[in-house]
Amino acid sequence: MILWISNSGESLPIVLRMKDEGTDVSIYIHSDIYQDNYRGIIDKVPIAKLKQAAISAELVIFDITRINEHTRNDHILLKMFGLPKDTKYVFGAIADVLKKHTKVIGGSTMTSEIEMDRSKGIEIAKGIGVKIPKFFEFTSLLKGISFLRKRTDLWVFKPDDNADLDMTYVESFPGELLIKLENEFKNRLVTDKIDFILQKKIEGVEISTEMLFDGEKAVSFNHTLENKKFLTGDLGPNIGSQSNLVWVKKSKGLLVAELMKMIPFLKKAGYVGAIDINAIISSKDKAPYFLEWTPRFGYDALYGILSLTKGKITDFFTKVFDVNYKNGYSASERLTIAPFPYADEKLLKIFARNNEIVGTLKSKPLFWAEDVKVDNGKLLTSGNDGIIGVIVAVGSSIQEGFSNVFKAIKNFKITTSLQYRIDGVKKFEKRMNKLEQWRINIS
Repeated sequence: MILWISNSGESLPIVLRMKDEGTDVSIYIHSDIYQDNYRGIIDKVPIAKLKQAAISAELVIFDITRINEHTRNDHILLKMFGLPKDTKYVFGAIADVLKKHTKVIGGSTMTSEIEMDRSKGIEIAKGIGVKIPKFFEFTSLLKGISFLRKRTDLWVFKPDDNADLDMTYVESFPGELLIKLENEFKNRLVTDKIDFILQKKIEGVEISTEMLFDGEKAVSFNHTLENKKFLTGDLGPNIGSQSNLVWVKKSKGLLVAELMKMIPFLKKAGYVGAIDINAIISSKDKAPYFLEWTPRFGYDALYGILSLTKGKITDFFTKVFDVNYKNGYSASERLTIAPFPYADEKLLKIFARNNEIVGTLKSKPLFWAEDVKVDNGKLLTSGNDGIIGVIVAVGSSIQEGFSNVFKAIKNFKITTSLQYRIDGVKKFEKRMNKLEQWRINIS
């Protein structure tokens, strides 16, 4: 049996596909908010039975990093696996325990730390030779405000520990971030104490380079370009990933040598899984500058990689990434409904719950569903956050990939208004052309 351990259910569409392949697979969802997702579609492992399921599983896969928010479930899980109540990285620490009993993909304390602790992540990146944008560390919002009052250049605010995505903020004009911190952020935070960095803004092209690591060696590499802003034209808040372009690359070129230098660190961590450097290629010196680590599967990029995989999705995990891939690109577009990206409970109940999606999940092979359930035979939105899923399609070109995405969206029938971007081709082709003009090896 394969067991997935998830916080909010990003791996649910993967589990469903693995079940359809005949795989014996189960999933545990940690957050109470997302328990309704896939109700009537997949039976989930309850928290009381998780330890037995994990120890008896042939393979345990962690789909995300979980920081200790001291919820009831956090404390139950930590106690269950014999860990202290104040353990910072819940899934990472549990993964370290489970490695003594079974095979584990994703999750370790050491890799969780370089993702969540900006300063630690920068230290590791510097050690493998990646250039670092100028930055300053802060533990107080007021001290950050005092620093910005003296600046006329552009800066980026980056909080530690997976704070709300829209709190990672890039200035578009001098003084914007100062106003933001003095007003909105000051009101949102319950305390002045917050760990964050202010990083000098670099103009260029942002790109992710990922290595899939089997515990001993690098198996393959891929690149991802993302549209992180909510609306067409890069308008609206930063939501992390709205559109994606993913392709498999050769074992050379941009940041491959640097990722290979991470292998001793990953071995020491006992880590198996994906590790990604998100970097920006500077328009001035054409060099990659480190932005952040993603030492776990990335979303929605993982759906893209799996769509490029030849054969069974199960094999991608059981063969520890040693699979063959299709040529071309995987394109994706996230589908959301109001009130997303806002999470007001009253608005979610009014607008995001129980909207009917016409048809079945099996009739929508390109749809990687997230915020859905089945009730009385009807496919409905769960309304937990308004991200109903992602449409992913493959093409020999960027144009063909997104053409297939938008054909699927056109045929997607739901009893409410969908939200998605329509500028993936234009945005990604422009960035690809720049990288090619700068002679950056991304093939």
